[in-house]
Amino acid sequence: MKRILLSLLLIPLFLFVSCEKEGNLTVPDEEETDPQLPSIYINTENEIEITTKDDYVPAEIKIEGKNQFEDYQGTLGIRGRGNTTWGMPKKPYKLKLDSKAPLMGMASYKKWILLAEYLDGSMLYNSIPFKAAQMLDMPYTNQIVPVELILNEEYQGFYVFTEHKEVGENRIDIGEDGWLLELDAYFDEPLQFKSNKFDLPVMIKYPKYKNMSETESEDKLQEIKSDFEGFEALVYDEEFPNNDYLKYFDALSYVNYMIVYQLTANQEINHPKSTYIHKKAGDKYRMGIIWDFDWGFGFSPDEGHYRMETATEPLFWHDESPGTRFFSKFMEDPYIQELFSERWNWFKTNKYSDLKSYVKQYSKLVRQAYDKDHEVWGNRNSMDDPEKDLQRVLDWLDARADYIDRQIEDF
Repeated sequence: MKRILLSLLLIPLFLFVSCEKEGNLTVPDEEETDPQLPSIYINTENEIEITTKDDYVPAEIKIEGKNQFEDYQGTLGIRGRGNTTWGMPKKPYKLKLDSKAPLMGMASYKKWILLAEYLDGSMLYNSIPFKAAQMLDMPYTNQIVPVELILNEEYQGFYVFTEHKEVGENRIDIGEDGWLLELDAYFDEPLQFKSNKFDLPVMIKYPKYKNMSETESEDKLQEIKSDFEGFEALVYDEEFPNNDYLKYFDALSYVNYMIVYQLTANQEINHPKSTYIHKKAGDKYRMGIIWDFDWGFGFSPDEGHYRMETATEPLFWHDESPGTRFFSKFMEDPYIQELFSERWNWFKTNKYSDLKSYVKQYSKLVRQAYDKDHEVWGNRNSMDDPEKDLQRVLDWLDARADYIDRQIEDF
């Protein structure tokens, strides 16, 4: 019976292109002339330095779309963002326009993000998970656009421009009564709790604390805590998976999420950090959005990404980390294993080759800023050759895909 339901579930999803939020990662087609990287110029008021994640600095912005996107000029605030990455030499930034605008072909909003790509001198890794998620029709997946940033007339190098992680139409569209939870060991939001069974650090990103009174926020915290812990108790229960936990948790969203995280070996899920779960009113918990792949692809601070020996390392740790204990447990369910196997085999057959072609085309955009970026920030464990970097990434991906094939055989 489960196998029949599984087939009915998968067939329409493979044919359906999600309209909730379609990706817009613009890269050149192989037969077209390579487009230029858009340039973003930001000049802060009186050239004030951006030294904090707390306060916006007033600034002017000009975007040159280079015939890919509409040019734009306006005013905004800019501040730092990130946790580990904010402490690195090349800084990531959060932008807040004074007036909403549809930048880089995306829906009109005020808040935007510039990712610095400091940890990876090849500057390719964000092209992989976001494109893979779009191929899997994962809703609310961020759109990314490679750009060059010039801040106060100083060249800052290659950046990725993307949407802020916020609830709303054309972003994380879960409705006014939906919930967006972030599981993150930094545990630094006003509304948060440690879960009862797995000690998960759950932070409530939506509804927003600032939009509620003190009484309302406390009531909402208790409502979400009670609901989440009711679901968590089923996962912890000794009868798992032979209980009703899938009445409260969407299996396909977990499997799609796991394909992206297994393929990229993104170990953030183990702490957990930057791990998101959402729930529309009256619906199941679903995994997503995907976010933060700095520490994927076998990263180590001393040796960087894409070391071949890391392509065959398990995603989940063999320890008592809350994320490891919680998220790995779903993979013990034979139904989840079967669904993962079918979905992965579909992805490998129908999408994996296209994903690698996309990375090759994305690398052509990176090369336009490669040398200049390295002049400013160093090679950051890249091979100082964009062609060699690309081949190393593709070789690592192939080895990782083969590893996943072998894992499925052991189910």
